Amino acid sequence: MRDIEADITAIKEIWNQYTSACGTGDLDRWISLWTDNGIQMPPDTPARIGKEEIREKMKPLFDQFIIKIPITSKEIRVAGDLAFSRGTYTLSTTPKAGGEATRVTGKYLTILERQADGSWKIARDCFNYNAPPTSPEKE
Repeated sequence: MRDIEADITAIKEIWNQYTSACGTGDLDRWISLWTDNGIQMPPDTPARIGKEEIREKMKPLFDQFIIKIPITSKEIRVAGDLAFSRGTYTLSTTPKAGGEATRVTGKYLTILERQADGSWKIARDCFNYNAPPTSPEKE
């Protein structure tokens, strides 16, 4: 019998790694959190199907911006080899070339799959913003 609490802890660690990889600009580490056939469903754009397409579409963001994305899990449920995670995030992107950060808050619903080695990876990720992105006001 599986240890659900250990699974939940492992899934929370996925979000820690996700946040850390974004914060350090490590696209390779970030993409390693996905299944090969993962699907990312960002707002206002078609779904990105497969790890390579996700990488291709995310590369400019990692190349051009400093990314901060604290993630708060509100709910994680495990059912066999599938799990879902629901929560909130705050995304801040600052151009590496200089300029003001853009900030957005949002929510996500993600399906994860247990891998053959017992680890978890992101299989489907759908997220959207609570409001249009904004730049902080100058002080």
